[in-house]
Amino acid sequence: MAKHNFENIRSFRDEEVNSKLKELISDKGFIYILKKIFTDKRIANLSEELNEVNSVYNFQTEYISYYVDSLINLSITELNVSGIEKLDKNKSYLFISNHRDIIFDSALINHSLLANGHNSSEIAIGNNLLIHKWIETLVRLNKSFIVRRDLIGKEMLLASMKLSAYIRGTVTNRNSSVWIAQSEGRTKDGNDFTDVALLKMLNFSGSKDFIKDFSELNIIPVSISYEYEPTIESKIFATHAKIKGIEAKKTIEDDLEDMGRGLYNLKGKVNVTFCDEINTDLSKFDNSENKNSNFIKLANLIDKRIYNNYKLNKNNYIAFDILNNSEKCLRDEKYMKVDETKMKFQCRKTIAPLEGDKDLLEKIYYGIYANPLINKIQLP
Repeated sequence: MAKHNFENIRSFRDEEVNSKLKELISDKGFIYILKKIFTDKRIANLSEELNEVNSVYNFQTEYISYYVDSLINLSITELNVSGIEKLDKNKSYLFISNHRDIIFDSALINHSLLANGHNSSEIAIGNNLLIHKWIETLVRLNKSFIVRRDLIGKEMLLASMKLSAYIRGTVTNRNSSVWIAQSEGRTKDGNDFTDVALLKMLNFSGSKDFIKDFSELNIIPVSISYEYEPTIESKIFATHAKIKGIEAKKTIEDDLEDMGRGLYNLKGKVNVTFCDEINTDLSKFDNSENKNSNFIKLANLIDKRIYNNYKLNKNNYIAFDILNNSEKCLRDEKYMKVDETKMKFQCRKTIAPLEGDKDLLEKIYYGIYANPLINKIQLP
C-alpha cells in the first residue's frame, strides 16, 4: 500500500488536544457562538476548564456528550438504540449508515457507543462544511477526519486513495472504528441507497482480494430513522430543483442554517439500529466474479440490512396512503384518520413559503416520508 501524508485530513490526537483547545477558545468566531449560548462568566470558567483537558476521550465525555444530551432532550421525544449489545468492545468497525442529518446522525452513533462503554468512532466530514477555521478545529478534536469534495480529475482520485488508506489504517492498524455515510450528502428524497462509488473508494487501499479487503473493515450497517425530518424544507427545495433541472445554489449561510435546524428542530421518535456485521454474508461472495458485480452485491447487502432494520413511524404509512390514494395502512391500523389530517396541514404549512410547482412540492413532501416504506417493501 502506498504511503500517504494524512496531516491535512486526520483527526487530532491526545497529545494535541490541549494546544488545540487553547487555539479554539481564543478564536473570536468561536467565542461569538459561545456568547449566544453561555454567559461571560461561564465562558471564562470554560476557558479555565479546557486548559485541564488532555485527551480526546475527556473532551468528548465531559463536553461533547453533555451538549449532545441537551440536544436529545430538546429535540427528541423518544430515542431507541438497538443492536449495540452485539458489538465487541475490543474490536473496531466501519459503520456505514443512511444519512438524514448533517451532524446528528454521527452524533447519535457516537453518543450511543460512549453511553454503552464503547470507544467512539472517527467521523467522516466533508470539507464543504468547514466554513470557519474554528469549525475545523472543533470537529477534528471530536475525532472527525476531512473528506475533500472540492477536487476534480486526478486530484480527486489521489484524495480518494488517501482517504481510503486513512479509513483502512484507522480500522485495521489503529483499532479505532470509523463512521461514514452510505453516499455523499444527506438523503434529500427519502431514498437511502449505498453509492457504489463509496465502496470503490474504500477498495482503493485493498489488496485485490475482494472478500479479504472488505472483511477486514468489519462493516456494520447502521439504520437511522427520524419521525420528523428536521430539515425537510431544504430537502424539498433541493429535490424540486433536481427534478426541474434547476441549479440549486447554496450559500455558506444556507449550510449553517441547515446545520442549526438539524440540531435544534423537532425529530420526534428516533431509532438507531446497529445491524449485524456483514462478514458472514461477504464470505459467500465469489472473488472470481466480475468486481463491479461484487460492488453492486455488496451495496445491495448493506441496503438490505439498513432497510430490514429501519423503524417506520406513522408518518411513513400516512404518506404512503396519500401518494397511492389508498387506505391500506389506515385499514391496517398503522395510524388514525386524525393523524392524516394533521400531516396534510403540516405539509401545506411547510410548502407554503417555497417557490415552485405546488403539486410537485407536495408530492416531494410525502415522498420523503413514504419512500422508506416503499423501499422496505420492494427490497428482495
